[in-house]
This record gives sequence, structure tokens and C-alpha cells, in this order.
Amino acid sequence: MTIRIETERLILRPLEPCDADAHIEMMGDGDVASFLTADKTPASREDRWRQFASYLGHWQMRDFGWFSVLDKDSGEWLGRVGPWMPEGWPGLECGWSISREHWGKGYAPEAAIASIKWTFEKFPELSRIISVIDPKNHNSQAVAHKIGEENSGEVCDYWGLKLDIWAAERNAWLEQFG
Repeated sequence: MTIRIETERLILRPLEPCDADAHIEMMGDGDVASFLTADKTPASREDRWRQFASYLGHWQMRDFGWFSVLDKDSGEWLGRVGPWMPEGWPGLECGWSISREHWGKGYAPEAAIASIKWTFEKFPELSRIISVIDPKNHNSQAVAHKIGEENSGEVCDYWGLKLDIWAAERNAWLEQFG
């Protein structure tokens, strides 16, 4: 299975074992982890490794998962984006995490739009896609808005945290971005 998605500035491809160190480093950054972990702090390196291994396994179990986001010109690993749906999740989610040094450059919405398009093509029966966002994460809310999602008013309980579910309906999204 070779999946490669290109945008104007980015290449998206499934996470690979060679991405582990960059991913583990990104998730060790307190600013990145603050909205992605239950206690809002980086997990231990060992737990970040296990998390990454579970993301690789998600591809095996679901035939979709996180993509690495690479700079098209340099090949630098910038972060991750993509569809995922772990057991018990409220729906198929498009999530994103970009390394802090690359924040504010528009990579998250550019990658997320490409990922959502791929997801809707792969799953023609999928009526909507969601993003689970901490209510205090205003930057991710801005990304969600840019990619055509709206706060659905639904809440996801994630390890005791009440997180907002943002969503985009397939037909409306495809009319805007398709």
C-alpha cells in the first residue's frame, strides 16, 4: 500500500517507524502536549513510544490512520494529521498536531483539508467527519473553522476531560473543498 498525498507545500504519507523520534520529540514539548494529553503534560518517553506504536498499529487494524506531514521541498517532518478512530471514539476524526516550531504557517489546515478529502474518497458512505478539540484550544478551533468544521454542541469525555466535537457534514464539505 503506497499512499502519498501532495498539496502545494506538503507531502502526506502514512506514519512509518522512521518517524518515531520526531513524533516522540514533538509530543515531549509541553506546549504541544498541553491539549493532547489527559493531564496536559508530556508523557514519559516510554509512553510516547507506546503511543506512536499504537498509531502504527491503527493502520494495520483499520486500514487508515495518521499521516506524517512532510515539507515538500526539504522532506522535514512537520507533524501528523489524519483520520483515526480508536475503540470507543465518537466518530471518525481528522486530528492534527504540528511541531511547535512550525505553528502559524498554515500547515495544519492545508494538511487537514487534504486528509479529509482522502478520507471522504476512501469512505464514500461516511456522512460526516469530526475533530475532538479542547474548549481552551483556540488555535485548533481556528483550524477547525478554516477546514469547514463547526462546533456541533456535542461533548466527548476523554479521560475525564470534556472535549468539544467539531464536525463537517460530507456534502457541505465537498461543496466547499471538494
